[in-house]
Parts: sequence; C-alpha cells; structure tokens
Amino acid sequence: MEINKYIDKLKKYPSAWLGHGLLAAQLVDEFKPNVVVDLGVDYGYSTFCFGYHNIGNVYGVDWFQGDQHAGSRDTYDRVIELYEELKKEHNLSNIEFIKGDFDEVAKTWDKQIDILHIDGFHSYEAVKNDFETWSKFCHDDSIILFHDTLSFPNTVGTFFEELDGFKINKTDSFGLGILTKSETIHNKISSWI
Repeated sequence: MEINKYIDKLKKYPSAWLGHGLLAAQLVDEFKPNVVVDLGVDYGYSTFCFGYHNIGNVYGVDWFQGDQHAGSRDTYDRVIELYEELKKEHNLSNIEFIKGDFDEVAKTWDKQIDILHIDGFHSYEAVKNDFETWSKFCHDDSIILFHDTLSFPNTVGTFFEELDGFKINKTDSFGLGILTKSETIHNKISSWI
C-alpha cells in the first residue's frame, strides 16, 4: 500500500499529528531503528506512521483513558480494530500496544530506544518527567520528538527549548520538536524540513 493511501486510512479517527506522518515514516526508513517508543497513542496515528515500513519494533504506550488535554475517552478498542485492518491490508506486524501508565511501564523497560516520541500530558512537569524517565533508555544517536511545542508553548515548548542538543522545531500540526545529540542526524533531518 502506497504511503499516502495508508495515511488516508489512518484519518479514520481524528489526530493533531496529521502533518507529521510522512516525517515519521521517513525517519524510520532512513535510520532503521530497532526500537521506537510512542508515549501517547490516542487513536494510533503516530504509532501507525512509525510502523509503516515494518522496520524494527514500535511500542505504543498509553493508558487509553484520555486526559485533561486530549479529552476523556477510551480509544483502545478502536486502535486495536484499526491495527487488525492494517495487518490484513498491509502485513503490518511490528507494533505492540502497551496499556499502562508511562512511569509504571518504564519501571520494567529493558530496551534501548532509537526513536522516542513524547506526547502524553502536556504540563511542563509531565513533559519533563516523561523525558527524564524515558530518555535514559536512549543513546547518542537517538531521536527524541516532542509533539505540541507550538500549541503548548509555555509547557512543551519551553521544556523543549531548555534542552541541550541539536534541535529542530517543525511548525505545522501544532509543532513537533526534534532533538538529537548527533549533528549528522540533525543535518539530515533539517534537509527534509
């Protein structure tokens, strides 16, 4: 299935992440991550975009209850239903959904992370906690993404700006902060945006 048709299928449910799907697939295709962790699944758009190429393993972590920013809703059954459709139509087989609290899941996490996407609760404290809890599993060539840097400028945006490293702030679809310690990776991604 061609990527634009694949992404159209994902639009079955609403997502604030619509402008970043092609970038997610491109990151995976270019850097061939073994492990992608998507903190904050909602209806699965970002998770499924990371999974498009069937490269490595993609873990979508969420408690699937929504929150004050996303709204209170249980999306788990819809996400699993869409995953079953994508398995049949696209042979997608590299995604695992983990139902749980980010901090609790991290307590037993034992894999090095190549791409980490932080898109949970958007208070400054929550974003900082998610970064500090999960970035310890990353390495010098990891890519860490922060969604909503522009729509939450005083929380997500401020925390992202405070971080050291090579950074890009993609300005569509509510902002996507891209952080890496690798200048080479930063320059490659910058050439796409």
